[in-house]
Amino acid sequence: MHRDTHVRVARRRLMKTLGATALAALSLGIIPAAAQAQEWPSGSVQLVVPAKPGGGTDAAARVLAAALSEQTGGDFVVVNTPGGGGAVAAEQVRTAAPDGQQLLFYHTSLIATYHTGGYDQNPLEEFSLLAAMPVGGSYALAVGADAPYETMADLMQAATDNPGKITLGVQIRGSSHFMAGLIEMGNDAKFRVVEAGSDADKLVQLQGGQIQAALINTPGTLQYVENGDLRILATISGQPDRDPNAPDYPSAAELGFENAVYGLDFLVFGPKGMDEGMAEQINAAFGAVLDDPEVSGQLEKMRFPVSHLGLAESRARTVDADKRLGATAKALGLSD
Repeated sequence: MHRDTHVRVARRRLMKTLGATALAALSLGIIPAAAQAQEWPSGSVQLVVPAKPGGGTDAAARVLAAALSEQTGGDFVVVNTPGGGGAVAAEQVRTAAPDGQQLLFYHTSLIATYHTGGYDQNPLEEFSLLAAMPVGGSYALAVGADAPYETMADLMQAATDNPGKITLGVQIRGSSHFMAGLIEMGNDAKFRVVEAGSDADKLVQLQGGQIQAALINTPGTLQYVENGDLRILATISGQPDRDPNAPDYPSAAELGFENAVYGLDFLVFGPKGMDEGMAEQINAAFGAVLDDPEVSGQLEKMRFPVSHLGLAESRARTVDADKRLGATAKALGLSD
């Protein structure tokens, strides 16, 4: 199918979905009659991403922003706002007008950051959750290509023999910090866990030798492995099995580190108090672009298989994730 024809078909499907969503919500009394005329997007929409350009989250956001622009006819712009483990970008959106023109595009690290005291606003209470999109990818435990560690067992033995000496780069109070704690749980290994910033920052520091190991999203790491700059020792995802998009690398769980299971969802938040009908429209818009084979195929090529959940299911899943992350933070001693 020609690309222009494909876009027109996708846009009609999206508009049909949005219309059906609005009618269903109206019939249930969710949306008052006065809200029927409210349209989204009504202007340029900023997808605020708490990461520097070049990382996996940024790349996924750009794919989705381009698809949303094409399929809705609106203007979607990615705004990179790193800093504070996501807190800076989160505050930008939290304090914005609840009109759907500024949205936070991040992942469950924001909830982890809250539970470890890095951000003092409860994401489930101080924002409008608009979409949860489970990510089928993984994080890689990576080292430099010339590192003396050929396997995860080698690295863990070094961290056992030299407690607190092997530097492991993470984003403090974020998901990679949780993964580091899960790796150490149940064994004698003790790393010197250090703040290494975003995934893009970790890649630079790992290649430069400032850190000896790091937890970085696998898709972003693989290109450096293919170039001969890094080595992946194991992967961590929401399942104990190998990442099907990186099948050559064992999962940490299959290597005997059964606690090292941790998954991520991409999350879309808006300011608190957003109209429920608009929330349904935004959720449906993300669902429509992910249903587009070209968009999903592009994400697959990036090794970021992403699925979509409806609004109610997104909220229920995120509430469950919040409970699990809170309990994990407490068990790992990461809670304040």
